[in-house]
Amino acid sequence: MSVKGSITKSDYLPFEEYQKLVRGLESDGEFKWAAYCLLSFCLALRVSDILKLRWADVYEMNGTIVTEKKTGKTKMIPIGKNTQEHISDLYDKMGRPPLRDFIVTNKNGEPITRQYTNRIVKKWKTKYSLKLGNFSTHTFRKTFGRYVYEKMGRTQESLVLLNQIFRHTSIQTTMIYIGLRDDETGKLFSSIDV
Repeated sequence: MSVKGSITKSDYLPFEEYQKLVRGLESDGEFKWAAYCLLSFCLALRVSDILKLRWADVYEMNGTIVTEKKTGKTKMIPIGKNTQEHISDLYDKMGRPPLRDFIVTNKNGEPITRQYTNRIVKKWKTKYSLKLGNFSTHTFRKTFGRYVYEKMGRTQESLVLLNQIFRHTSIQTTMIYIGLRDDETGKLFSSIDV
């Protein structure tokens, strides 16, 4: 639960900053957290869905089936070749745990909580000198959205695709979600010449 009066909205992480974070986590031997970031970004899932993933769901798989905790809807998510290779590399670096194990666990091998994950994630902003406003577990899903939008040339088609992926009620919701409305508002206020 957030503190009254605090800002709870998370921002997207510029892609270069996302890459810097994952490299930093790997360099520091934080392989399970690098896997968390990779899966959160590449699968565009919420933290609650990432934390219930087991190695068997993603290791050497070209897709995974997820029943979203928030919506209760089941969907198939493709896993690209580059993502598969990165997952395999992290799996090896983590000592090739049993495939039945959860990917992100505590010391006892049990899944960790969303709240604990959020506390860890927030520390990375300072530790890795990340350039973004509000950082949380939801940042990675928004980063995926912004990445797709930019990669597809900032087109209406990209917004329609993201709207379908995120299952938002409208394109406007998707635009707000990936920070486009905030960008437009910022430009408007910046353009005031007094």
